[in-house]
Amino acid sequence: MPVQTGYFFTRMAGFTLALVFASLSLAAGSCTDGSESCADAQSPLSVQRSTVATVSQLEHQLRSGKEAAIASTMSQEFARAAKTMPTSATKGLFESFKICGKCQTFERFGEAHDGGYLMCMDGLAKGSETAAYSLGVEKHDQWSEDVASKLGLTVNQFDCTVEVSATRQCKSCKFFKKCVVAADGKHPVPGHESEGWSLSQTLKETGQSNAAEGSLLMKMDIESSEWPIYASEPPDALKKFGQLIVEFHNLSDEGRHAEYLQAMTHIKDAGFQVAHLHGNNFEGMYNNDGLTIPNVLEVTFVHGNARPNGCNGYQEYDDALDAPNRAGHGELPMAHMG
Repeated sequence: MPVQTGYFFTRMAGFTLALVFASLSLAAGSCTDGSESCADAQSPLSVQRSTVATVSQLEHQLRSGKEAAIASTMSQEFARAAKTMPTSATKGLFESFKICGKCQTFERFGEAHDGGYLMCMDGLAKGSETAAYSLGVEKHDQWSEDVASKLGLTVNQFDCTVEVSATRQCKSCKFFKKCVVAADGKHPVPGHESEGWSLSQTLKETGQSNAAEGSLLMKMDIESSEWPIYASEPPDALKKFGQLIVEFHNLSDEGRHAEYLQAMTHIKDAGFQVAHLHGNNFEGMYNNDGLTIPNVLEVTFVHGNARPNGCNGYQEYDDALDAPNRAGHGELPMAHMG
């Protein structure tokens, strides 16, 4: 497009110069009676005025015609590019969800549909971890009961939006009417501003401040509050966990992609890699320039070695363990992260 624009103005300048000479020639040859008025018309000043007026008129016509068309075309091209080309944050966010973590064996913990998550069982057994944390227990939390029974762990449950846990029969579960919030103090849960703890404070209040790296488990489903938590929490606190199960929300909110990418960067900096993805079919897909990902996404992060054959930019579905969150409805299309 710049080449076409430059070419147009070069042609316009050449045409204008030709017009000047033509105007001078016409002025010199169009008056032959020798009168004073004819002499005035042939004077350089008169010719100049006539030429300038003619050129000005021509330029106006050109600018209102071809130049306007070119400007319109350029505007349309820039608008199209801005609409379809992912920003660096958006592209980086997609890439951050590539499956890079190695896991040989998965097992489903939690409900058969919504509330069930795949956990990596490599090295995970009774006595291998110290404690577990379940964030968001409003409607159901079979995950906590499964972790307590299968792994023999105390599960610390957090939700400031309810009075009691949905798993009141779980003897190894300890409920806190608190919400885990961002460490920067800028993202409290509306209506529960005095009931928030940072993740570091949560570890302190549950006696795990000095837990060894990789000795804890955490499941998090807290309706978009996950993003500012991971974006502001120092990696040292995250390193205490050997596995993270996170449901991420509102991936289509492009205005927050820089924050989302920072959150994923902090998770990666703490040594985690994506081992499994599953889309929540209560919502749809987010698409951008050939890339696609569920707007609500369940992710299993693991500590450990990378996949021997490198990262996979396509979602891998486990026919035996994955199941639609919304029972009776089909799964979402598979994600493509680049």
